[in-house]
Amino acid sequence: MTTLPVREMVLYKHGVGFFVREGAVTGESVTLTFRQDEINDVLKSVAVFDKSGGQVLGIHYQTPMDKDARLASSSIRLSDQASFGDLLSALRGRQVRLAVATNADQPTYHTGRMLGTDDLSAEQNYYEGKRAKHKRVSMVIDGAGVVSFDWDTVREVQILDGQSVHDLAYFLDTSMSEDTRRTVNVRLSEGDHEVVVYYVAPSPTWRVSYRLVAEIDTEGNGETGKALLQGWGLFDNRLEEDLEDVQVTLVAGQPISFIYDLYESRIPARPMVKDESRVAPGPVEFDAAYEELAEMAFDEGEVDAPRFLRKGLGGAPKAMAAAPAPARYERAISGISREAFGSATPPAAAAKDAGEFFQYEVTAPVSVKRGESALVPIIGSEIKYERELLYNRAKLPDHPVVALRFDNSTGLTLERGPVTVVEDWDYKGEAIIPFTKDGSSVYVPFAVELGVRVTERNDHSTDTTGLHIKDAMFVYEMYETARTTYVVENTTAKPVSVLIEAPIDSRWSLHQTAAPVVETATERRWKISLPARSKTEFVRQERMRTYGHEQVRLVKYHQLAEFAKKGWLDEAIRGSLAALLAEVAAVEKAQRLLKALDIEANKLAKQQEQQRANLGALQPTGKEAALRDRMLGQLEASQNRIEEIDKEVKDLNRQIATSEKKMDEIVRGLG
Repeated sequence: MTTLPVREMVLYKHGVGFFVREGAVTGESVTLTFRQDEINDVLKSVAVFDKSGGQVLGIHYQTPMDKDARLASSSIRLSDQASFGDLLSALRGRQVRLAVATNADQPTYHTGRMLGTDDLSAEQNYYEGKRAKHKRVSMVIDGAGVVSFDWDTVREVQILDGQSVHDLAYFLDTSMSEDTRRTVNVRLSEGDHEVVVYYVAPSPTWRVSYRLVAEIDTEGNGETGKALLQGWGLFDNRLEEDLEDVQVTLVAGQPISFIYDLYESRIPARPMVKDESRVAPGPVEFDAAYEELAEMAFDEGEVDAPRFLRKGLGGAPKAMAAAPAPARYERAISGISREAFGSATPPAAAAKDAGEFFQYEVTAPVSVKRGESALVPIIGSEIKYERELLYNRAKLPDHPVVALRFDNSTGLTLERGPVTVVEDWDYKGEAIIPFTKDGSSVYVPFAVELGVRVTERNDHSTDTTGLHIKDAMFVYEMYETARTTYVVENTTAKPVSVLIEAPIDSRWSLHQTAAPVVETATERRWKISLPARSKTEFVRQERMRTYGHEQVRLVKYHQLAEFAKKGWLDEAIRGSLAALLAEVAAVEKAQRLLKALDIEANKLAKQQEQQRANLGALQPTGKEAALRDRMLGQLEASQNRIEEIDKEVKDLNRQIATSEKKMDEIVRGLG
């Protein structure tokens, strides 16, 4: 069991705690016990100091190994079912002293070497007419030979062999280490010590819950008021001990933290390298500038050192800014004044800004029993608020939510947590207060306003606004426009103002839309006011620049005319494009002619094939001679046409090549 009590506990929001233990120790060691899931964080962070000037000689813990591997070198191994019998059997040949008692007599002591144990349950041995006991213990006594005792008469076993005593202790320690606890021993120099130990260990995250007790201003329009913001910090005692008079600090922020496996023992495979002769170099030393390091560690502007270091090493704690006292309210409501409510639970924590973090340091020592949790008031401040209706379809469709908006004027950082809203001593609803730095605005949406309905209409359009030519491509400059029309209907009997909230997308920019009244890093808000039982519309329009691409050669005459009409092309470019289009038209005409000539050539080839087949069947003499001569003439004519087609194809290909060359020149001139 850990012998040093917890004196200080700093809890964070990401599942770890910083613990400080301190106490007086006499002797050469102090024991710390941790759960198995804590040991890696402890080994990563533990530090030990002796404020009385003694020395910390080392920190020891049992090397984690397989249980069988750890016990392989031990001569004693005990089972769960027969531990005493296993012990006596394991002591065979060892010097022992047995205390044996028969009947009601005082035990007699016998010293000798253990022979072993016998199980006689299956034998029918009789002595003086009685059945022998089921088990007996035998030992060798100098001068008396071998003696045997009934199992149930052995009252005590004293092990006189030092190795056996050590093996038994090793077995018991090893068995205990198989539990969920791990023991760490701190070795100290002789004498009295004032030992301080700090370490990081897993800890349940602390939580915070708020109460917002609000009163509407009677002189106003019911949309403003004052409130008492009260915050309670919740934390748990997960330690296996009671906490007595512990200084507790709750930290808002998120330090980087991780688990690194230091506890498990590993032996990585290594290459074999042969030894070689060498001359050892002289020692290399570096001097440590202790004074300079101390100044760096406690310089102004740095995060405060832990309290035990400030006390033990001569540092002085910095002054902590006290939390603002709860405001004194003027009037009583329902028999309870706001003054009485605020003073009944004043904040019990001093708040301070610690660089990246914000700390709530509980001013009074805290005592929490093992397995229990506690709440402490850490915030109590008066604020001024406004009631607002806030609509965001992604968060809640159709209706706005009723929210209390206030500036965090508490001087504190508000950690994220739930808040219960009580207005004019009526329960109104609940919400979540986000992580909020001092001076930032806070929205507390606690209810839905069903008397106001918001519907949305969405449409989308794309417009081309210009073009330029690059790398033989027309690059079209376009705008995509998204338009959202909000139709807001107020069915209540009083005028309302609704904040329309929309997310910010960096790709889109507002276009022809009124400037928002509020713009955060992620959202914009517009305020819409409308009378009782009325309806109005609000239009939010955003646009995004996009680009389209098209090959210059694919442009059509009607497109060129449209580009010229819109003023996107100057006269020189229009002339070049007209020449380009003329060459494109010439190429297209030549390609059409080539296609027609190809069809005609294929048709003539098929005709010639048929004509040659017919000629082969006709005789060159007689009546068939005339027909054969006529077919020969047709074959000659078709062959002449094929030759003409070949010539025309070559001419057209030359024309296409010439036009392609001219088009390339024109395109290069366009840029």
